[in-house]
Amino acid sequence: MQKIKFGTDGFRGIIADTFTFDNVARISRAVAEYLLSKEESVRKRGVVVGYDRRFLSDKFADIVAEELTRRGIPVFLTAKAVPTPAVSCYIRQHRLPCGIILTASHNPALFNGFKIKDEHGASASEAVTRLIEDNISKGEHARKEAVGAAVVKKVEIINPYLRLVKSYLNFDVLRDAGFQVMIDAMHGVGSGIIEKVLEKTRCRVTGIRTSRDVLFGGVNPEPILENLSLLQRTVKSTPCDLALSLDGDADRIGAMCPNGAYISSHRAICLLLLHLIENRKMTGKVIKSINTTTMVDKITQHFNLPLEVVPVGFKNIASRMLKEDVLLGGEESGGIGFKNYMPERDGVLSGLLLLELMAYRKQGILEIIRDMERRFGHFVYMRNDLKTTSLKKIPHPRQIGNKRVVDIKTYDGTKFILEDESWLLIRASGTEPIVRIYAESGSIKSTRALIAYGCGLL
Repeated sequence: MQKIKFGTDGFRGIIADTFTFDNVARISRAVAEYLLSKEESVRKRGVVVGYDRRFLSDKFADIVAEELTRRGIPVFLTAKAVPTPAVSCYIRQHRLPCGIILTASHNPALFNGFKIKDEHGASASEAVTRLIEDNISKGEHARKEAVGAAVVKKVEIINPYLRLVKSYLNFDVLRDAGFQVMIDAMHGVGSGIIEKVLEKTRCRVTGIRTSRDVLFGGVNPEPILENLSLLQRTVKSTPCDLALSLDGDADRIGAMCPNGAYISSHRAICLLLLHLIENRKMTGKVIKSINTTTMVDKITQHFNLPLEVVPVGFKNIASRMLKEDVLLGGEESGGIGFKNYMPERDGVLSGLLLLELMAYRKQGILEIIRDMERRFGHFVYMRNDLKTTSLKKIPHPRQIGNKRVVDIKTYDGTKFILEDESWLLIRASGTEPIVRIYAESGSIKSTRALIAYGCGLL
C-alpha cells in the first residue's frame, strides 16, 4: 500500500498513479478519525468540501463526503467548483473545525490534490498533517463504537466569499476608476469572480481562458510568464490598464502591464506592501518566504517595520498571521495574505488591491513600478525547474563568480547570499517531483550566471 506524505500544502499526486479513489478514501478516513478525536460539539459542526475544475475533482469530492458522513461527520459539499479562498471563508463564517478542497492548485494537469484547511481557514499545520499521516499508516479506521451516519448538504459558497472580498476593498476609490481590466482565468475556478466583484463599478472586464479545460490549454495553471503567452499577445492587441491572471484554484496572482510587460509575484508583493503602508496607512510585521525578493527587505527597512523570513509554504506565513500583528505575508509563487483578512492567500483579492492601488495613486501601473524601483532598487529574479526525484548534498563555496558568499541558509534548501545582496537558492519542491533553482541580482546577466552556477551544483 502506498505511503501518503503531505507536502507544503496538502497531498498531491498524479491521477490514477498515487492520486486514486482508494487513496482519497484513505486520507478521508484518516481525517474523520482526527475529527472524531475532538469533542462531539466540535465535530458535529461538520466539514465543508470543495473542489476545483480538474479531471475527476468532483468525483473525488464525492468520495470524501461519503467517507466522512459514513462516520457521522456532516458535510457541506459545494454545489460547483470553487476557489480555495471561498472554502476558507465558509469555514470561518460557519465556525467549522476544518475544510477540504480537492485541488492541485498550479500543478500540471496530470496532478490532483487534497488540501486541508483548519478552523481559521488556513492550511493545516504540520502537527495536524502528521496526525493524519499517522492515522493513514495505522490502516483502516473503523471505530469500535458505532457512529451514526450524517448527511451531505449541497451549499453555495461564492456569494458569501464575494461579500468578504468586497468588504475589504475601498469602493469609494474603485467605483469610478473606469479601468479596463483583462483577466486570464487559466481555465481555473477564478473564472468570473473578479468580474462579479467589479460588476457595479465603471471598470470594464474582459476575460480569456474562462472555460473549463482539464488540460489547461496545454500549460500549467501557474501565473508565471512562460504560461502567459496568450495573455501577453491579447494585452498587446486589446487596450487595458491592467491584466491579471489567477492560478488553478485562484489563491495566487500574476499580472501584466498594458504593454505586455510581466509583473512578477515579487513586484506584486512589493506593490501591495507599499499600498497598505502608504495609501491605507497600515502597519505591522511583514513575512516573506525564503525565495522572495530582497526588495521586501528594503521596503521594511525604509519604514522601520519588522520582517521575518520563513520556509516555503504559506502555512509558515499563516501560522504567524494567527499569532502576531502581520501586515502582509507573501511568497514567490504569488500567494499573498493581508492584515484584517483571512490567514490565507487570495489571488482574487490581491488582483483587486492592485487595481485599488492604481485608483489611489491615479497613475498607471508601469509608472508606479518605475517609481518603486527608483526608490528601492531594481532586482532581476529568475527560476529554473529541473525534473528530478532526488537532491544531492549541495557544496558550500566561499565564492560564486567574483562575489564572496557572506551567508548560507539551510532551513529550506540551500540559499547563498552574496556580498552585493544577490542570492541563489536550491531546494526540492514540496508539491512536485522537481528541484527548483532560484536567483536574484541587479542584472539579467548576473542572475542568469547564478542560475547556471546552481544547475552546475546538481
